[in-house]
Amino acid sequence: MNFFNKSTSHPTKRYIYAVTTGAYVGEMLVYMESQEQDHIFLTVPDMKKREIPKTKFDQGLKIKIIDIVEKLPSHVYKTCRKQFEKVISEENA
Repeated sequence: MNFFNKSTSHPTKRYIYAVTTGAYVGEMLVYMESQEQDHIFLTVPDMKKREIPKTKFDQGLKIKIIDIVEKLPSHVYKTCRKQFEKVISEENA
């Protein structure tokens, strides 16, 4: 059951989302940032960067392919953020 305030715009910093069906079922997505057309996530536990078009993410929430799990504690989010920055630096190396 989802007790989150529906008026909160998602994705939101420090939130983690679960993919519940489809090709990426079982992935947990930690929101990192947005670009012009995409939202950028860190997947857990495999620690990969995943770019999802904004329209696909919104549709996924609407039809319950993506569920809001929880807002991460700040220390957990900081660890994920550091891992994300490491992934980005390795991509650019």
